[in-house]
Amino acid sequence: MKTTTIKSTLKTLVIAGAIIGSTTLMADGGALYKKCAGCHGQTGEKVALGKSKIIKDLSKADIVTALKGYKDGTYGGSMKGLMKGQVAKLSDTDIQAIADVIGK
Repeated sequence: MKTTTIKSTLKTLVIAGAIIGSTTLMADGGALYKKCAGCHGQTGEKVALGKSKIIKDLSKADIVTALKGYKDGTYGGSMKGLMKGQVAKLSDTDIQAIADVIGK
């Protein structure tokens, strides 16, 4: 095989890998939100357990702030402990994906 062919093939593989890798790393906010819907409603329209805000009215930035705050323990009232457990395994990408689905 010629050196130029090998270089061209490697370049193609690197580009394809980057494209595939970036799409597989993208979080599916709708799928992630499904576990939230039991308390918050399908569109974030419920007052969860009679204590939360209606999250569909929050901005994307407010949702990100809340979820990150629950995760690090700096946000929330009486449901802080419950929510910390719910968001503990979410990455920043996951949190943003959820905010993109629910927030305004």
